[in-house]
Amino acid sequence: MTTVDFFTAQFGGVLMILVSLIGLFFNVSAFYQYLSQEKTNFYIMCISKTISNSLHLLVYLLYNGPSALLYTQMGPEWLNRYLNQAIAYGLYCQGPLTQALITINRFLIVYFQPIIVPWYSKWITFASLAFCWIIAFYFSTLIGFPETCLIKFSHQKLTWIHEECPYIIHFILQSDFLFLVLPLGLFSNFMNIFIAIKLFLLSKSQSLSNETSRQRRKTTIRLFIQNCFEDWIYVLDTVNSLFIRDSVNDGFVIFLVTLGSNLITQVADGFVMFMSNYHQSRKQRVGSATRVRYLNPLKPSN
Repeated sequence: MTTVDFFTAQFGGVLMILVSLIGLFFNVSAFYQYLSQEKTNFYIMCISKTISNSLHLLVYLLYNGPSALLYTQMGPEWLNRYLNQAIAYGLYCQGPLTQALITINRFLIVYFQPIIVPWYSKWITFASLAFCWIIAFYFSTLIGFPETCLIKFSHQKLTWIHEECPYIIHFILQSDFLFLVLPLGLFSNFMNIFIAIKLFLLSKSQSLSNETSRQRRKTTIRLFIQNCFEDWIYVLDTVNSLFIRDSVNDGFVIFLVTLGSNLITQVADGFVMFMSNYHQSRKQRVGSATRVRYLNPLKPSN
């Protein structure tokens, strides 16, 4: 693995800081959008995902980016290892895991169309998310293995480096992508096919003369499209992880297809969530303002 020069590392640091700032804007904005809406199971899972994405991006903003920019390791080595183990494996797992839960949620909503959601469904959602966070915590810390098994960020090579570690841990880390992330992505996209078929059949068989029915149909389709985009974000990054990262030699290109890909995944995920709910949130604000003017006709409009 080649060492990059000082100016290349600085350029990479600037890229990480700028891109992570953009990603934080989208994810934090999406977080507040979801908080302002009814706390359905879908939105609760999306809130969890914006939190994990934001934590992920903060590592690039506050640690990896400045380390590359200053061309030096910041803080103790254990900090470097735990932070980068988290973004490379632990927090990264949160996306595909939560995305699979969201797909299951969409499948149940579309196929069974519950009028009243059981009270215990939120507890199932919280328990499922807690399980996802436990998995993320384990892959972030690798409890039971030496600290040297955790990967670290190299400001000289502008990517992650592995050191000596028992073979079993390399198998576990590779399994993280091969046997967890990729199957989850394939599962979600397979389920999306059935959801799309059901939505098509419903559009042919149901009348949408009722305004409430039309709004519900639009919301269902909008959230389904959001789910599809988010699924493919992780699938493409996983394909990159398995087939592209090991086939390049140039130091800066390695940076782009490792840390760059890992970083842009969280940015794209936040962007999709933000854009999916932007018009909905704006419509709610306009509707609220209209209701206020209707109740108080003397109040001047902007």
